[in-house]
Amino acid sequence: MNLFDILSNDERVIVLSDEGAKTIFTWNKSLTLQYWGWFPAEGYKASYWEEFSIRTLSEVPANFDIARKAALEWQVRFF
Repeated sequence: MNLFDILSNDERVIVLSDEGAKTIFTWNKSLTLQYWGWFPAEGYKASYWEEFSIRTLSEVPANFDIARKAALEWQVRFF
């Protein structure tokens, strides 16, 4: 998947990214956070983003800041 696929149709927004780890966390503006990782091109393969994990929040985030905070807390578990 490429970044345009992930963000197409305004279905998700990036709430957190880490350039060093080559990861992003997206939020669907409702209950779902997704954790994505970047895989660079090797040989004949194209570079792509792959979903590592998905998390459903127990309550609807009221706004971007609340979704970002939930992503930050989730990120700590992976690193």
